[in-house]
Amino acid sequence: MAKPPVQPLIIKGRPLSYFQHLASLAKDYLQVDGVSLNFTGYNETIVDYANLEESDLPSAWKLTKELNAWSEYFSGLANLIQKMYLDSETDKIEVIAISSLEADSVKVANGERLANKDKRVVNARKKRNTLKSFHDELESKIKFLERAHYHCKSTCDWANKQNNVLQAKE
Repeated sequence: MAKPPVQPLIIKGRPLSYFQHLASLAKDYLQVDGVSLNFTGYNETIVDYANLEESDLPSAWKLTKELNAWSEYFSGLANLIQKMYLDSETDKIEVIAISSLEADSVKVANGERLANKDKRVVNARKKRNTLKSFHDELESKIKFLERAHYHCKSTCDWANKQNNVLQAKE
């Protein structure tokens, strides 16, 4: 079976996953609000899952708990990021309105066009875009973790049924 690359991006000479790249982009925005990201152990869990042998019941059982815990962690983080993203949308609208008024308080369309060049507006949009992208990536990770958890749980159920069948034959 061919597996996709774990770290397909090379940014500034450093291999990264898409998730790692989005997290690094969001990091600066999050630190302003006192939020720090910690994914210690996540990659190891994903590697363990990718290398799981269907007959390895102890590993599958361990992974069900780890994947479920990571899903909970990512869900909480996604909710926090969503709140920050929604707030950044509000901030972006405010910055555009202020910049538009400063650029041309008489002609609204002209003020809006000129505001689009304002660095404050561009930065507000970039923040909003980064937080939205990071939130969407977290939601994707949560779905993956839930499916992986179900797969490991199914593997445990299957292995237990196989053990019960073997014990019944004895």
